Order: sequence, then C-alpha cells, then structure tokens
Amino acid sequence: MRIARAETLHCAAGTRVWAFLKLETDEGVTGWAEFTDGAYSSRGTHEVVTRYAQLVVGQDPMNTNRLEAILRSATHEAEEGLNRRATAAILNASLDIRGKALGVPVSALLGGRLRDRLPVYWSHCGLGRVRMSQAGVHPPIRSLDDITALGREVRERGFTALKTNVILFENGGAKLYLPLWDPYGEPSLELADATIEGVAELVEAFREGTGEGIRIFLDTVWTVKGEAIPRLARRLAQTSLDWLEADTNDPEQLFAARGNGKLKIVSGEALSGVRDYRRFFERRAMDIVKVDVAWNGTPEAKRIADLAAGYDLNVSPHNPMSHLMTHMSAQFGAAIPNFSIFEIDVDGVPWRDELVTPPVIEDGAMVLTDAPGWGCEVNEEAIRAHPPTFAV
Repeated sequence: MRIARAETLHCAAGTRVWAFLKLETDEGVTGWAEFTDGAYSSRGTHEVVTRYAQLVVGQDPMNTNRLEAILRSATHEAEEGLNRRATAAILNASLDIRGKALGVPVSALLGGRLRDRLPVYWSHCGLGRVRMSQAGVHPPIRSLDDITALGREVRERGFTALKTNVILFENGGAKLYLPLWDPYGEPSLELADATIEGVAELVEAFREGTGEGIRIFLDTVWTVKGEAIPRLARRLAQTSLDWLEADTNDPEQLFAARGNGKLKIVSGEALSGVRDYRRFFERRAMDIVKVDVAWNGTPEAKRIADLAAGYDLNVSPHNPMSHLMTHMSAQFGAAIPNFSIFEIDVDGVPWRDELVTPPVIEDGAMVLTDAPGWGCEVNEEAIRAHPPTFAV
C-alpha cells in the first residue's frame, strides 16, 4: 500500500472553521485527521499541510516511524508551530489508515486500550452559547440568571463537570473577555479587580444551577498573564472552582499559582513537543497537563503523556474541534495510564452531527466501540456542503 494523494477540506462552524486532512492510498483505504485552529491560522496550516504531504506521497502509510522521520528531516530547523501541526495532521491521518487496514482502533496501535469509557466535561459552557448566538443559531445569554439555568442543564444532561471561560455581564448582555482576540491583540499585564470579581460571580452562578457534585473548571484562554495568574488563583480558591486553566510561556507564573489551597492548575494546550513540556514539568508548574493530539500529533502526544507519567501528572486531552477530534482524543486517552478527563463541545452548528459520527455519551462519559481507525465515519459530502465564507 502507498499514499497516493492528500487533500485538505474546510467546513464552516459558526464563529470557527473546522479543517480536515484526507489522505488516500492506492488500495482505497482513506485516512482522516483534523487540524482545526482559528480561522486565519487554519489557512496557514492548510498551506503547510498541502506542501509537506507531497513528501509522503508514494510512501508506505503503515510505517508511521518512517513518515515521521521524513517529515522531521524536512522541518527540523523550524520544527515547532505550523510545521509541527502540519506534520501532526499527516501522521494522524496515517494512523487512521493503519487502523482501518488492520481492522483495529488507533488505541491498539498505541499499545492497547486501558479503558472503554472516558469521563468528559462540557467545554466552552456559556462561551459556546454566546458564540452560537453570534452565529444566529442560539438565543443570547444576557444575565447571571441565564448562567444558573445553564448550570441546571449541565446536571440534567448527565455531565459531571463543566468548563467555562471569562464571561462578564454589562449593559444587559454577556461579554466575552478575550482581549488577545481583539483588534489590539494583547491582554493587559494587570487584570482589573472588577474582572476578577466578575469571574467569581460567574463561578457561583454556575454552582447555584448545578448544585453540589458537579465540578466547575475555568479556562482563561491566554487572556491572563504575569502576576495576574497567581492573583486570580488566590481569589478563585475561595469559590466553588475546581481547576484554573491558564496558558503562558512562563512556568514560573504557573508555579506561583499552585499551592493556593484548593485549585488545580492546568496548562499546556498550546505547548509544542516533548521538549517544550519538559521545562514545565521540571518546574512542577502544573497539576494537570493539557495535550492537543491534533497539534502535536499522536506519536508525540504519547511521548508527552509518558513523560508526564514520570512526574506523576495526569493528562487531559485538548479538544475544541469537531467530532473527529473528539474521536481522535478518545483513542489517545484510552491508551494512556495517566488519563484524567477530556473536553467536548456540546453547543455547535446544526450540521455538526452530519459531518462525523457523533460520540456516544452516557452518564458523563464517552463510550468507545471497536470500530477501526479513529472509530468513526467522515461524511465528505456534508463537509463540502458547508464551506467557510473565506476562500482557502
């Protein structure tokens, strides 16, 4: 069997664009991978994926080590960033081919499955509703009372945990605190006290709705940095929050946020490669490790998880994408001993379930099947039926 051709596809997803790689072989076995990022960076990754995929055309897709060596040779002088994400997409698609050709799930290729059910949490809880209202497919959230109602919905739908983002309320509506994505592109070094108190109110509004027994997480999504990370942690340790997720290139600020008496400090989703993670592990900068399988590639993600295990750290796969990435993350999580919990997006565009086989969620956990590859089917026609508004 040889890799015959590669194609990238994009699909509109409201305020996001899902990006996919289709890797075909000369024997009719097709592998899929997702490499979604923000709309603009997905365009850049698309170009890099397309070019590097040509390096593996004619190669044996069953030999993942050889494919990785070829791609690493071509990228070693600038291995991180878009180069790693492009390499990851190609390697991930090859694993789907291997699994399908052998009739086994990808978790079997990683040494075998350790669990058939993986705990999940409702990710972007609140933020997803705001974004879908911006896309015109959901009523807007206007008050903390709406947050409390959403918390009740989380419990009623059987989830045992949720993760929200920094959502503030002013002038009769919800405002996402995402300064890194505003026209100026940079959060303030000093987080305002009013913002911190607004976050505390958000957490308690969720708790009022969920009641006890539902874990509440917060992801600050690169919007908090420097001394604001430990300052925010100290304040939120007084609330019902279970974990604080903060992204930073400085492990010292995460270390300063730990030991707050309660909160788990979670980070790592945007780190790239095992060497990048190692400096955070050596500093004991996090309690739970976020690993993105799409952006690191499953082989490198497995190496990161193995290193984390050496530091007695659990791993939570990062998954802000379509159902394909959910299945990819689940195969990874099923094969590592130090799996914790992983995220899924509950809110999304109406056509989401048409693109990829939806995951089966029971009692707050994803139930795996023995289907080969990633364990799902991709509907290429459905992807093409919802193109993004920009030209790729």
